[in-house]
Amino acid sequence: MARLDAETPTIPPQRLIALADGVFAIVMTLLVFQLTVPVATETDRLGSALAEMWPEFLIYVLSFLVLGLFWLIHHLVFDPVERYDTTLIWLNILYLMFASLVPFSTGLFIEHGAVTVTALIYGANMTLIFATAWAIFAYATTGHRLASSDLDPEVTRGATRMGFVYMAVMVVAMAVSLVSPVAAYVLYGLFVVTVIVFTMVGRAEVVMILPESTGDLEPDLREDA
Repeated sequence: MARLDAETPTIPPQRLIALADGVFAIVMTLLVFQLTVPVATETDRLGSALAEMWPEFLIYVLSFLVLGLFWLIHHLVFDPVERYDTTLIWLNILYLMFASLVPFSTGLFIEHGAVTVTALIYGANMTLIFATAWAIFAYATTGHRLASSDLDPEVTRGATRMGFVYMAVMVVAMAVSLVSPVAAYVLYGLFVVTVIVFTMVGRAEVVMILPESTGDLEPDLREDA
């Protein structure tokens, strides 16, 4: 039996990535089960019932995009990682555990609406995922512990700045929820959409708070041969 310690990884790198991909695929699918199909005996009443569900559909879209963003972040975080140890493995599992809570925090909104408690829990859920992603990157890259030796130092510094800024945004949004839960959800949505838009147009250096001169930041999503 292989010895499990911090020096000798016993899980191939590809399995960590495959685990994350599988978890995100399942969790993203589970989101749709938070939506309840309305019961109506007449077509016009069904249309009205569906129209009344617009907040549920909106939070579904937001949460699906949140999970998509965190899936992308997972690949960005692990892209420079070349070696693995058990600490990184457990940090990865914590990350996936918090990501798996998104259907729960989404369900709370669907059941109870935009109230302070649901907005705080939704924000705390996102904050914990960001925090563990930040911890994974910091642990792997500090002193090139597990990362490539040619990793641009500016990328590491940018990730640190990004961690501080993103966590600050989440804390502010959660504080806003104490006054206006609806405004907090709007902030969550604007934040996620902003990050997605910049990454979609190939400006990942903006969301990572890096200078434009920084090299290619796109994660290598190709399967290993």
